[in-house]
Amino acid sequence: MTDFVGHDDNMRAFTAAFSSGRLHHGWILAGPRGLGKAGFARNAAKILVDPGGQYEDQIERGIHPDVITVERPLKDPPKEGEDIDPAAEKKRSIGVDQIRALQNRLVTRPGLSDKRAVIIDAADDMERNAANALLKSLEEPPAGTYFFLISHSSARLLPTIRSRCQSLRFEPLSDGDMEAVLRQAFPDMDTESLHMLARAGAGSPGQAMEYAGLEMDALEKDMLAIVQSGDPSNAIRAAMAAKLTTKAAQSKYEAFLRRAPQLIAQQAAQMNAQSVESALQAWEDANILAARAIGVSLEKQSVVLQMGTLLASLQTHKDR
Repeated sequence: MTDFVGHDDNMRAFTAAFSSGRLHHGWILAGPRGLGKAGFARNAAKILVDPGGQYEDQIERGIHPDVITVERPLKDPPKEGEDIDPAAEKKRSIGVDQIRALQNRLVTRPGLSDKRAVIIDAADDMERNAANALLKSLEEPPAGTYFFLISHSSARLLPTIRSRCQSLRFEPLSDGDMEAVLRQAFPDMDTESLHMLARAGAGSPGQAMEYAGLEMDALEKDMLAIVQSGDPSNAIRAAMAAKLTTKAAQSKYEAFLRRAPQLIAQQAAQMNAQSVESALQAWEDANILAARAIGVSLEKQSVVLQMGTLLASLQTHKDR
């Protein structure tokens, strides 16, 4: 198991509660997607069920009997003997049948430890009936059982669930922690690419790793080139639109729509007071454009060109 990086305050709060002997049975790990909440939950589970470090590999691979993870099931489960495709489409929600199956497991004793950890990833994905069923376990938790509810939008959780759990809020990682996480994940990556990937992740290791899988480094360079030059001939914008509007580029197109407003915000943070107001308007326009592009399926080429124009406008703002 690799070392867990970042969120030191949250880990200190959890370990202090554990050491006190008064550890709460329910924890909500709240914050935007991709910050490492699932990794934190696995490390907290390790502290609980495997303090001696005997079963690290089993916990990491998800096969330790006392660490139970509940997540959205696959839409089309693999046939017997087939490997699970990590990119396979999942159902939209965690169903009540999954929570009831979990509760059936909880009536038995832990297998290798005197404690058990249950990770719900993500609790926001539970159907209403599933959430109500889980509430019963939170109200009367089995002895030695601890729940970790990963939440990307904790306002969507039932108020009664929130009231029965401790909450830990997760914030974006620092640049140094981002690079440490990415160095673990990509030990052979060159330093320049690592810096660019860390910057593109905007404090979210999950987002950075998604971008690495999509080979977004060339697109990041193009966006930065537009910001730096203003792209007066529109050549970079046009080339970018050609790359992003094919059917095969859908995932990269969606990643671009998330990344471009972030890049504008990063640039705005470096501007002086006279320029920042216009840059923040560009950021707001970029967010609106990105939301509409997905929500009402705007024409892709037009969207990419408009987003490129918002990036190019930052050159004007910087010159003021």
